[in-house]
Amino acid sequence: MKRDKWLGWLLVLAIPAGQLLAQPKTLTIEDCIRIALKNNPQLKNAERQLRLAGTNVTTAMSAILPNLSASFSSSRRYQAPQGPYLQEIPVPDPQTGGFKLVQKEIFLESFYRNSFASGLNLNQNIYDGGRWWNRIKQANANYARAEFDYRATREKIIAQVAEKYYELLKNIRLQEVYELAVKSAEEQLRKTESMYEVGSVAQADVYRARVSLGQEKTNLIQQKNAVRISESALKVVLGISSSQPIRIVPGELNLEPLNMPLEEIFALAERHNPELKSLEQALRADTYAIKVAKGAFLPSVSLRLGYSRYHTVFDNLYDPFDKNYQLSGSISVSWNLFNGFADKAALERESLTYYMDKENLINRRLTLRSEIEQAYLNYQAYEEIEKINEESVKSAEEDLRLSEERYRVGSGTMLDVIDARVNLRRARATLVSTKYNKLIALAQLYSKLGMLEEKIKPLLEK
Repeated sequence: MKRDKWLGWLLVLAIPAGQLLAQPKTLTIEDCIRIALKNNPQLKNAERQLRLAGTNVTTAMSAILPNLSASFSSSRRYQAPQGPYLQEIPVPDPQTGGFKLVQKEIFLESFYRNSFASGLNLNQNIYDGGRWWNRIKQANANYARAEFDYRATREKIIAQVAEKYYELLKNIRLQEVYELAVKSAEEQLRKTESMYEVGSVAQADVYRARVSLGQEKTNLIQQKNAVRISESALKVVLGISSSQPIRIVPGELNLEPLNMPLEEIFALAERHNPELKSLEQALRADTYAIKVAKGAFLPSVSLRLGYSRYHTVFDNLYDPFDKNYQLSGSISVSWNLFNGFADKAALERESLTYYMDKENLINRRLTLRSEIEQAYLNYQAYEEIEKINEESVKSAEEDLRLSEERYRVGSGTMLDVIDARVNLRRARATLVSTKYNKLIALAQLYSKLGMLEEKIKPLLEK
């Protein structure tokens, strides 16, 4: 009994804990952007690409620094007994007073011999046809390109968050519109059934009211599904698990409309868009790559300095220090006169890369102008449509009221009521869609300019 009692208390305590873990996280649009900038996988990889570009700068810098290496070796050799074999040995010659060579059989005993060596070597590149400093400039240009790519990714992620956030908010508001439509259809069905019971309308009107309610319920089910889909899409951009519940707070980025001629907007993009800046840096890096390729046709000059010591006794390797050492130095000049046209192919490859990147920059300028113009025109169109639909909603509400009144007194038909209700639902849905599509278009426009993060920075710092 005591064990069952404890299990019961554990179950009671576990229920609130599970509910607490399942509580959705409430997020504003600023919260969503902060989470995405911290968790989004694309942005993390863009940051890693930037760090990789930094390591390439360090690698390029290493070509102008001396290469210093130290070495130490220790070995022990065993020699087995040797002989007999004939060997010419010098012996004293009494007649000449000198030495003469006499062949004798030689035997050597086995022995062990140690050897110790240490050294310090320095290699310095003096000239390599200008390749080392052009590689440094190329690496710096590629690093600048990676910086702009990182900025472009941040702009893209922020724009995606705004788009998915507004899409979710739009679908939530549309769900509310469809819920109102279902309630209205249910109310109309109840009225029609009551009127049928007293004989003031035909049974066909009841059927039409039921069909209308069924259609509105179908629309509501589809819209609820759209809410779940858009919520999942937002979670992907945020870089969080699809199982984590969230609840968004209605809000806006409060971006100022760009009321200026398109040419001025294009000029802003030329100054601020990080994609264009990245492609410009790619072109700059290509010019240095061509110079590196040309440097292969020129001679190279290098300096080498060496210091080494050797002895068969370890204690005598550095004692005395002024003996048993060797110094060496050399300057070498090398010139690759022919390597099977590999250098020529490399130069042609870098030149073709330059012209391809140049065309990519031209093409991106053209497509960016088109994207900016599209977002700009969409925003203006949505702004006008929003004003029109505000009046349309008011008119549709009045039309439905009149249609229901005419039907109540017998001067109107059920089809008139259904048409008026559908028109009202469509007008409300169009107004909701237009409002959020306008906000999406404005965020996309600022993103194309490369100014979205700059404009919302004060909001993120709160």
